[in-house]
Amino acid sequence: MDASTGAVPLSLSLSEDGFYGARVSGKDLVVHSNPFSPENREVQIARLKETTPRFLRFSPARTTSGTYNDEGISGRRLLSANDSRISVWQLDPLQLFAEIESIEPGALNVDFGGDENEILVFHAWNTKLSIHSLETGRSSVIKTPKSAHHLGFGYRPQTRQLAILLKPDASDLLTVHEFRSYELFGRAVLPTIDAQGLKWSPDGKWIAIWDVASAGTKVLIYTADGQLFRTYTGPPGVDDAFDLGVKQVEWSPATASSNTSAVLAVGKVNGNIDLLGTRTFSSATTLSHVFQIDQHSPSTWRERYTSAAGDAEYAEASSSSAFSMSPESSGPQRGVWTMTFSPEGSLLATVDSMRSNVVWIWSLEPTPRLASALVHEQPVRQVIWHPSTPQLLINTVSNAWPSVRWWSPTGRPVIARVPTQRSESGKYDLKWLHEAGEDSVFWFGSSEEYVVGYLSVEDGAVQFEVLSSVTSKGYGSSSGSMSR
Repeated sequence: MDASTGAVPLSLSLSEDGFYGARVSGKDLVVHSNPFSPENREVQIARLKETTPRFLRFSPARTTSGTYNDEGISGRRLLSANDSRISVWQLDPLQLFAEIESIEPGALNVDFGGDENEILVFHAWNTKLSIHSLETGRSSVIKTPKSAHHLGFGYRPQTRQLAILLKPDASDLLTVHEFRSYELFGRAVLPTIDAQGLKWSPDGKWIAIWDVASAGTKVLIYTADGQLFRTYTGPPGVDDAFDLGVKQVEWSPATASSNTSAVLAVGKVNGNIDLLGTRTFSSATTLSHVFQIDQHSPSTWRERYTSAAGDAEYAEASSSSAFSMSPESSGPQRGVWTMTFSPEGSLLATVDSMRSNVVWIWSLEPTPRLASALVHEQPVRQVIWHPSTPQLLINTVSNAWPSVRWWSPTGRPVIARVPTQRSESGKYDLKWLHEAGEDSVFWFGSSEEYVVGYLSVEDGAVQFEVLSSVTSKGYGSSSGSMSR
């Protein structure tokens, strides 16, 4: 809470790589940097002209190779925007770099574009998208974007051409624009009822677009210049009467050996996941969230509380007993709502809304199979792979003491309490730091407080080692731990 009034909650926006955090206190813009290194902790404060901004965004930590390193951190920027002004701040040191004034009120989204020198403004009612260049002072306009959501547009990896869904009239359009100039070089009228989103493949070769679920399974694969390559309508031999359509799609990462994305996962409303090979975009395997007792028995772990204070641990359980005790969702939304590949693409973690408390972990090599399942008392909020190693953080909605759940293919999964303020909502946020240290460092926090630390094992007990914490007063102490 704010130190002076006791009424303003901490609200921290984290950069994509986790190296920076920003919050607003009154008219002060407060930026935290180097959170994993107590010796180099920094807090910088600048004065805002506008009232509390509606948007607070960091520029991406990109390099020409698409990797994260010291060069990618330099030149980083932060934008703050309200209904009349966009301010762009240079980091290290924190100072005002540029301003865009007299913008139209009611913007649906404001963010950085292809790099830190471009600002995107999605105008009210999706009438247009304005791209402002901080280098030239000029603006480009794309009319009638279909959505201001990040699934409505995307930049091609490496070369950063923009693909965007448009809705000028009754038909959906895909257009592809050159980086910087935004000249049109690809355009296609989509054979969709209501396109729900697009995603570039990590290798930049393909654009996947999926239709509304009521249209049944329909995933369109376009080339990078907007030419239709394949239409996927589901695995052969499936009765269309039972086809409930697509919920979302996810590409596997581009491997270092071939620099290609080998798999497109299609998450369905019925809870299945079709795995498409990217050579032919036909279904090679279908994963099911309906566990069959007679199939290969995976490693199954169930969360259980070990004390009245809310301490918990994973206990190995038989597959039949664990899944028979899993509560099913009573909400109207069905389908696969989380699919995330491990950094090397050999593992896939999923959550199905019908059993929102279960994390399913699939091994995709040599042939797809269920490798492990983790059953929790409460719904899963986040499932996040470490950016470079197969470690998985699991975050559940819980009114018990703040805890983080960790899984890897080489060890027993663990639950560790985190020494931070308890959130009344039971909702916390996680984010790994992209750093090459021996320990894997991550953020954990809520609107009350964020802590930065890592998990360690001492005398058989798993502890969360605190490097630092961020509150409304700035950084906290840099020592402390909490065992599970």
